[in-house]
Amino acid sequence: MCRAALTGLALGAAGCGGAARDEAGTPGGAGSAREVSIAAAAAELEAMSGAVLEGREATFRDILADTIAKDAYLCLPAPRDVFHGEAPEGERRIAGMMPHYGLFFGPMSYLVRRRGGAWEVEVRIAVEPPAGAGARLELPDCGLAGALGGAIACRGTPYARSGSTDACPGSGEFSTRATPAAIRALLARWSTEVEGYWNRDARAFGLPVRYDFDFVLGDDARGGALRVDLAVPLSPTCGRTPYFSAMRAGWSLPVLAHEVGHVLGLLDEYEALSGIVRCYPKTPFPGAEISRMGLSMREQTLLLPVHHYLVLRRFFCRAPASMDPYAGAIR
Repeated sequence: MCRAALTGLALGAAGCGGAARDEAGTPGGAGSAREVSIAAAAAELEAMSGAVLEGREATFRDILADTIAKDAYLCLPAPRDVFHGEAPEGERRIAGMMPHYGLFFGPMSYLVRRRGGAWEVEVRIAVEPPAGAGARLELPDCGLAGALGGAIACRGTPYARSGSTDACPGSGEFSTRATPAAIRALLARWSTEVEGYWNRDARAFGLPVRYDFDFVLGDDARGGALRVDLAVPLSPTCGRTPYFSAMRAGWSLPVLAHEVGHVLGLLDEYEALSGIVRCYPKTPFPGAEISRMGLSMREQTLLLPVHHYLVLRRFFCRAPASMDPYAGAIR
């Protein structure tokens, strides 16, 4: 990526026509934060990130600028004000589309709430179970053994510990019958553990935000009239497919944490289409190998302050006049 070009595009998107730009305290936004430039926002985020970002600053400035340029929510509140300022209490539903690889648009939807001087972010994903009697669920590890007892095949190395950059490394044999009990156990595990990667990293960087991810059956969502941010099939296998086509039983917890990042409006941080076929392995942007959005399948990769900022800053923006993320960028 060309940092100068991306920064220029982002500044144009934040300041020119199309979807209205939110100003501090104006109706339609929820904010009382200072508006800053991309360079100033990046500098504040780098200070919050500390040594982990040393030598990688240019890449994450590009990522910040590129995401802002492609977002229909057009405001740039100061990161220090977002995390540690006096934001008004309340909640907002954030919804829209983000472009991926210049090939397709993917949905984003979540609830962000300010309460007691801290942030709460909620995502609910409803799935439809696989059809057909006798179907089996491919799993990424033995994590459901306790809940399902002996009704699980469990041999080999868990996918998240395989050392591979493949989301579906096939490093073991983990599976169970796709019974209602197994599917509910799988969704309960996802609902408890996937958010843990986001909360772990928010705590590590001293950020006052808590994430709550809820994976439910479509029937339960409809029966309880629950707000749903993404409704997709539950695929019984692992696979390299977009998050909005299915949630996959064979995805590891770190991969699921990455995929929920897309529901929260984050973009991939690796070369377009890398990792889809084995002859073109996952290739994160230089420096983005430390990022959850760069290498999704590693337990230790991080959700950095820039990622949390990109999720929360939309709370301060006026609702977009258009869901087209390019509406304000080019005239």
